[in-house]
Amino acid sequence: MLNIGSVFEFDYTDTNFEQLVHEMAATLRVTVHNDQLFFPEAIATGSLRHLHVPNGLHAYIMDCTFHKDWHIHTNKSNEEYYTLRFDELTIPQSLTISVADEKIRGKNTNKALAYLTSSLYNWSYEGTADCAYKGLHIVFSKRWLAQYFEIERVEEVLSSYISLKAESINIVPLDARYRRWMKTIGHVEDTNPLRLTILQNRMMLLIERFFSSLFEKMSNPAYRLPLTHEDIARVMHIERLLTRNVLQTPPSIQQLAKIAAVSESKLKKDFKTMYSFPIYEYFQKARMHAAQDKLLTGKFSVKEVAMELGYSNLSNFTIAFKKEFGILPSQLLAQKKTI
Repeated sequence: MLNIGSVFEFDYTDTNFEQLVHEMAATLRVTVHNDQLFFPEAIATGSLRHLHVPNGLHAYIMDCTFHKDWHIHTNKSNEEYYTLRFDELTIPQSLTISVADEKIRGKNTNKALAYLTSSLYNWSYEGTADCAYKGLHIVFSKRWLAQYFEIERVEEVLSSYISLKAESINIVPLDARYRRWMKTIGHVEDTNPLRLTILQNRMMLLIERFFSSLFEKMSNPAYRLPLTHEDIARVMHIERLLTRNVLQTPPSIQQLAKIAAVSESKLKKDFKTMYSFPIYEYFQKARMHAAQDKLLTGKFSVKEVAMELGYSNLSNFTIAFKKEFGILPSQLLAQKKTI
């Protein structure tokens, strides 16, 4: 159901994304082209797109800035499905995230979240005008997930995770690697002959990384991220600053702590708690993954990538790359040429 009065409201059941796009388009009186609709300017600037790949996954991409207050709500269903949500939200005023009867509120902030919801519970975002929303949502059944992981682990982890409801939202921060895969999914061209292969590959990388981390953490039934919502928001802001441009020299710990308005020791401790690595080690990993992406395009030589990342000594870059990926950058290029 869609209401387009003073507030943009949309209610749907979170199991059929293709139907979602067509129902919204019909109500908005816009056309769907290549499974994509563009919002009327009075509501938002941007689009909603359905994706379907050969292994049975369905997803949608939301990429828009709302021009009025908005409320997107999914109704619980008797059919058991799970939605893996990767969302980046710029919130100039306020946003409320609801999972079942629990709520998390944000104001004048940014949120970058990777989390899981169940069709057995209601879910919603309720935001104000000028909120920018970039999201990738992937839907699948427990049966589909069990094809890729042990069914016993799937049953145990899903039941434990979903019982956390809103608490679970901050279990996995949306870091640089997640954002890079999301960007690839959102920008692969329709004319690319490998489009479906790329989409499926990146979706599976997102799912595998999320659940591998989740299985590891949820093996401890007492697991909770030992940070407050304020700590989490603060550290995620620092992570975005740190990885915004990995080609530049990163700020010092002292500068980052000043931005975060906490002591250096607290920032270092909280960052490692959130992202599993010390700040500069995390930054170095982000640089190497950026280098890998450039090499995989086939448009750059090893020397060109090393220079762009600020390495005056090619051997230092080669050593750093092999430490991260286990192969030399030249070997990566050779592998690409044989594909």
